[in-house]
Amino acid sequence: MKKFMSKHFNITFFIVLALGQLVAQTEFGSKLLKQNIKTKIDSLEYLDLINDTTKTSLLLSEDKKALPFSEKKPVIKKKKFQLTNVELNINTIPENVEVYLDGKLIGKTPISGAKILSGNHTFDIQKDGFAPILYDLNVNASKSVNLDFFLNPVYNIKFKTNEPGLIFELNDNHRWTEDMIKMQLEAGDHQLRVYRLGEIIDEQIIVADQPLTFQYYLKKGMVIKP
Repeated sequence: MKKFMSKHFNITFFIVLALGQLVAQTEFGSKLLKQNIKTKIDSLEYLDLINDTTKTSLLLSEDKKALPFSEKKPVIKKKKFQLTNVELNINTIPENVEVYLDGKLIGKTPISGAKILSGNHTFDIQKDGFAPILYDLNVNASKSVNLDFFLNPVYNIKFKTNEPGLIFELNDNHRWTEDMIKMQLEAGDHQLRVYRLGEIIDEQIIVADQPLTFQYYLKKGMVIKP
């Protein structure tokens, strides 16, 4: 009896163990199957997304290829500027002054009825004894251009001093240390500075209105001699 019960118990135990393993395998298989199905679904969605993106890219690429060249880079045509002849009249004080247009002599004043092309030009007005004039002008397409110039005379000036160790500066751009120099000054006011040991010790305004000799003294200042 005991042997029969022992055999029955062993058979029952193995059956239960087998059923447990089957159930465990079934649950694991179910989970694994679900996971595989989900992975396949995700993969299919990913593939669909790639396909949609690829289709969109292809469509865009085809559209770009289909665009005509003129739509990609529109060609802007520049209007040609048409030059026209304009009448030119020039008067100066004094007269008989040479007039250069863009570096070329066109005559002496007064100039009447000359021709000039529209556009940018440079006039150079010259006469001995007078300060030259440079004048830039943009000539428009009009009936005529009338120009009037007054030339400033230039005078011969002498500058002397007996004071040692001085530096003279005229109009911020011309310096000298000599005791006597000659120069040409345009009529009008000019600023004189006097330096010693790098410091300004005197400032004056000198007026050029005729040929003159300027004698400079440190204590007396400037003495003018005709």
